[in-house]
Amino acid sequence: MDNMAGTIPERDWKIMKMASQNLLETFYKRINQQAIAILKEDTSSEHEKYLKLSQLMQNSNRMIGECFDDWRRSKLIVRLLALQHHGLLSPDLVDQLTEETQKTLKAFEEIRKEA
Repeated sequence: MDNMAGTIPERDWKIMKMASQNLLETFYKRINQQAIAILKEDTSSEHEKYLKLSQLMQNSNRMIGECFDDWRRSKLIVRLLALQHHGLLSPDLVDQLTEETQKTLKAFEEIRKEA
């Protein structure tokens, strides 16, 4: 299975390259909604809100790096696994990928569930 070694079929690379900006926008939207929810909390002080927002941004920056930094074909399987882990890969998008890549994603998801 080539995907386990890190390579991904050209077809999948093209699909994901086209989808990457929408995936990133979806992720930004999620972060912004979480920030709004924090700011609207009635039970938290302004300082507590600030600390929660700071933590959200630190975690979000880490996740964005895991999912989108160094976006190239040789690193794409790792990015796909991170996108999957963070709930950004929709079933419709996964269905567009080759069977080989789908099997790799499913295998890693099973390993993660068992861990």
